[in-house]
Amino acid sequence: MKPSLSSLSARFFSPPRAPWFRSILSSLTVALGGSALLTAEDEGKAASVPVEDRVGSVWSVSDGDNTVYLAGSVHLLREEDYPLSPVYDQVYEDSEALVMEIDMGDMMSPQGMMQMQQLGMYGPDDSLDAHLSTDLIDRVRDYLETHPTGKMMALALPRMKPGMILLSISSLEAMRMNARPDLGLELVYYQKAKEDGKPVSGLETIEFQMTRFDGIPDEEIEELLGKTLDEVEKMPETIGKIIAAWHRGEAEEIDRVMNEEMEDDSKFRELLLTERNANWVPEVEKAIKGSENVMFLVGAAHLVGKDSVVDLLRKKGYEVKKVQPKAKAAEQKKAA
Repeated sequence: MKPSLSSLSARFFSPPRAPWFRSILSSLTVALGGSALLTAEDEGKAASVPVEDRVGSVWSVSDGDNTVYLAGSVHLLREEDYPLSPVYDQVYEDSEALVMEIDMGDMMSPQGMMQMQQLGMYGPDDSLDAHLSTDLIDRVRDYLETHPTGKMMALALPRMKPGMILLSISSLEAMRMNARPDLGLELVYYQKAKEDGKPVSGLETIEFQMTRFDGIPDEEIEELLGKTLDEVEKMPETIGKIIAAWHRGEAEEIDRVMNEEMEDDSKFRELLLTERNANWVPEVEKAIKGSENVMFLVGAAHLVGKDSVVDLLRKKGYEVKKVQPKAKAAEQKKAA
């Protein structure tokens, strides 16, 4: 059974003048930033993490001349998720450049939004009903009608690609729990970098991210979308659990919730995680061999578990260390 796409933060594809497009874009960041397929948990809810317990999810690797930081992000956060662990400002201040999954400047530009539209919507010679069953399309429409922004999206449903629908569901659920991209790490640190004059770049292009689902057979997309709709009510709870584990820096828990349910040979795991992780490692290595400290800010799912960026670097012989906030590191040293 295929996992659901309930963790993905989304980016949407409609003419920039469309009200629903503006509403969605104002609440979202990197399309595949979450990069994990969440499955719903049976019981429990995310507990609020005390500020003093927010250690963050950051790793470092160095060749002696410079340091590269691998900072795990959550792309949509809530007001109660602030203040963040001080480790994020700590490694940002120690870095001369910022690298993200995608350059936020490109994504937020009019050209970027238009490209997202073109890649996420069918052209005049194709439509959604040629790819999905009528029953499933009706289920999608019924779901969209439950959300104010979803009602506007429903008007464009006949031309929306299934991948866009999958991504949009989790984003609408994140909006229900007041998670916003202006509070997510990508926009926060992109804005800081622009103000500070630090160079910002992306590991991937809009086109690469937006075509991840294009080659998946219709029957597999139908199954995946149906399972996502089955689990939609539990998405906010599961997202809350992930945020809590991320605050505490619990890599094993993040891996369990975000990644474990995907089979190792799953096509979806390969498309969303392992293929991209492998693509990024050479870029990280270039930075390690450079002369400047660099902060890589990517979805936390890419840094935990088997075949993560951290795991692949360790397999290549690099010593990758967990970074603690300075105050917490000092406490641990004193206690030792």
